Amino acid sequence: MELRHNANHFRPTDKIKMKDPYGLSKASIPISYAHLLLEIMVEKGFSASEILHKSKIPLTLLHQLDARITPFQWSKLAWVSLTLAKDSGLGYEYGLKLRLTAHGPMGYALMSSPSLRHAIELATQFFNMRLKDYRMDFYEAENLSIIDIQETHPVISNHPEQADVLRRFFYECLMIGTIQTGRSLIERNFSEVELKVDWLEPSYHQKFEQQLPTIQFNQNRNQIRYSSSLLNQSPKMADPSAFQQALAQCEAEQIRFSEQIQDICLRVKTELVLTPEKGYPSLDTVAERLHISNRTLRRHLNEIGSSYLTLLDEVKYKEAERLLLSSDMEIQNIANYLGYLQPANFTRAFRKWSGMTPIQFRQDMKKRGS
Repeated sequence: MELRHNANHFRPTDKIKMKDPYGLSKASIPISYAHLLLEIMVEKGFSASEILHKSKIPLTLLHQLDARITPFQWSKLAWVSLTLAKDSGLGYEYGLKLRLTAHGPMGYALMSSPSLRHAIELATQFFNMRLKDYRMDFYEAENLSIIDIQETHPVISNHPEQADVLRRFFYECLMIGTIQTGRSLIERNFSEVELKVDWLEPSYHQKFEQQLPTIQFNQNRNQIRYSSSLLNQSPKMADPSAFQQALAQCEAEQIRFSEQIQDICLRVKTELVLTPEKGYPSLDTVAERLHISNRTLRRHLNEIGSSYLTLLDEVKYKEAERLLLSSDMEIQNIANYLGYLQPANFTRAFRKWSGMTPIQFRQDMKKRGS
C-alpha cells in the first residue's frame, strides 16, 4: 500500500494540543524502540538524521540511554518511516527484528525467567512502563494461552486513513515482537502460535507469510494464542539469581516511570487491599487516601483509558486465581472472602474474567498440575 499523505501532515488536532487527554505529549516511550526503527530505515538506504529532523526528535536523545520520547514523536517517526518505505510491511520487519535487549530491564528479566509462564506474567505486569498506550492481558481457556492486546485510546490524526495505517503498524510491531520474544526465549517455531487481528489482510502479507505465524484477519479481537503446554518450558538462559536482580531493576524503573508520568493506575492498585469478607475499598476511599477528589480520580483514570472498576476487576481476578490455586477453600467461602454476598455473583464475575467458572478453572489447573 502506498501512503498518499505527506509526512508533514501528521499533527495533533488543536483540541488535543490544548487538553492532551491521553498524555501524548509526555515522554513515556523508551528511545530503544526508536533506535530499532531507525536501524531498519538506514538498512533501506534512508538517512537517520533526516528522519529524526522530520520527526522533530532531537539527535541528542539517541545518545541518552534512559531517554524517552512522547507518543506524538513516536507516531511522527512511524509515519515518516512508513511514508518513505511506502509501508511495504514495515511493521512486520520491526516485529521480526525486535530484540529482547530493547526492552531494558524487563528484557533481561524475561531472559532469566524460570518459565515461559513467569515471563508472560512479568511482561503483563511491567508492560505499561514500556508502552502505556496499550494494555496486555493474559489468561488461559480450553488448553490455550491467550494474550489479549488493546489500545487504551484511539490513534490521533487529522486523517482517518493515516490513523488506520498507524494503528495497524503499531499492532504489527507489538504482536509480532511479542511472539519473537517468546521464540527467542524457548527456541520454538511459529507452528504452535496463532494470531487474531481485527484488520483486513494487507497487500504485503504474502511477502512475509513464511516468516510469520498463522494470522486470522478481520477478527473481533487482537490476540496471540498458543498451546498452554508451552507455559512450563524454561528459557535457555533461565537463572534464578539473575531473574531476581532484573526483577528488582524492573520494579525500580516502574517506580521512577510512575513518578514521571504520574501512573495513577499503579497508585490505585496499591490502595486496593482486600479486607476479608468485607471486600475492597471504594472509589471514594481510594481517592481520599490519594488526597484527591473522587471526581479528579475518575478523570485521571479516564484520561488513560482506564477506570476504578477495571482496576478493581484486575485485582479481584488475581486474588481469586491465587485462592483457587493455593487453597482448599470452597467456592462459596472464596466468594465471601472476596466480599461477594452471593456466590453466583462471584461465579459470573470470574467467568467474565477467565471464560470459565471457578470450579472449571480449579479442575483444569489440577489436571495440568497432575
